[in-house]
Amino acid sequence: MKRPSEPDAPAMPSLLVFAIAVLLFGSPLRRLWLAEGAPGYLPFIVWLGVIALGGWAAHRKGGHDA
Repeated sequence: MKRPSEPDAPAMPSLLVFAIAVLLFGSPLRRLWLAEGAPGYLPFIVWLGVIALGGWAAHRKGGHDA
């Protein structure tokens, strides 16, 4: 049996994914995966990770409660 959650609780995983994406793509951390000697496919792996986290957040949120 699921315990009742707060009304804002379903949005939290999505906000976490958004914060991680902003950190990766909008901060100096991007120098790590855009470095001169880094493999060319590394940005795609970073994007794939963000997309996978977004899918996890959508799956965790559940379906639409209409």
